[in-house]
Amino acid sequence: MEQKKDFSNLFLSHSALIFLKASETRNFSETAKFFRITQSAVSRSMREWEKSWGCPLFDRSSRPISLTAEGRIINQELQKHLKSFLDLADSIRKESNLKPVVRVGCVESLSVDLLPKLILQLRDKTRQIVTILATSNSLHRELLEGKLDIIISSDSTAELSGLNRTLIFQEGSLLVLPKSLKDSNCWKSWKGLQFCGLPFIKYHHASGGGKLNDVFMRTAGISVANQIEVDSNSTMLSLIAQGAGWTISRASTILQNKGLMNEILYLPMPEPLLVRKVYVLTRQNEPSALMQEFTQLACSILKESVAPELIKIAPWLKQDIFVLDPTSGVMVDMTGKRADER
Repeated sequence: MEQKKDFSNLFLSHSALIFLKASETRNFSETAKFFRITQSAVSRSMREWEKSWGCPLFDRSSRPISLTAEGRIINQELQKHLKSFLDLADSIRKESNLKPVVRVGCVESLSVDLLPKLILQLRDKTRQIVTILATSNSLHRELLEGKLDIIISSDSTAELSGLNRTLIFQEGSLLVLPKSLKDSNCWKSWKGLQFCGLPFIKYHHASGGGKLNDVFMRTAGISVANQIEVDSNSTMLSLIAQGAGWTISRASTILQNKGLMNEILYLPMPEPLLVRKVYVLTRQNEPSALMQEFTQLACSILKESVAPELIKIAPWLKQDIFVLDPTSGVMVDMTGKRADER
């Protein structure tokens, strides 16, 4: 959030801030770039800080560097106190009626039916809302670099540390084919699709949908010819409408591109069903109050406005669409049945 860096400077010394960043990056050179100082200045600052603590905080014998046991304890305590300080600053800012600027990133497939409603409900609680659309890969990078405060992504990036993740939505996938195949039964099996006479169109490998489809097909042992790779849902559906090929996508993609709904076929995919999950991600140091409200509002919109429309598009997926119930913390379908009861 805007001014979070200044709040950190109010509460922590420069050495403490360098230590936290070095703990995150595990690289003094990257830390130096972040603070716009030299690497030797970072090394000197950390040596002096270690001297003040009376113990080594970094294990420099391997690359990347890692924290010692003492360093991990100090890092945990600093993170805990920094979050408290930032929550305090957030509270003071609300009391003084100084509303925050919130920078939100979102995947393309939810940019039409979720994001605008979310912005309208948040605008009275913020001074300014800045939104960008990008692939999940790009959104994660901008979140980690502090250029975004919160993102809606179809990739949890479980391998990345320093992030809070909340699963808010999941939906089954479907096939999208050109109308030239309307009299064909090729969609009923993977073998039929392999020999349908049209290539598979891939989502870009760096996008959440691309990663999801690639892992699914590799794991399921499905091999199909492909020639085209795109990172735009509208481009994907336009190509399919013009007979260029077929793909695996989601009802939310169809909903986002209503103008193309009558120009394509969207049908159940053969077993096994591929499920897409959507997450809200923030950095761990972000003040929690607004982020919790963001998640609650997103879930409410998904349940009341988005999910019913998805079921109209793909009624066979009614039992495979789940939204987080923020009160109970569990995923439920449109009948209220919990995902863990399936």
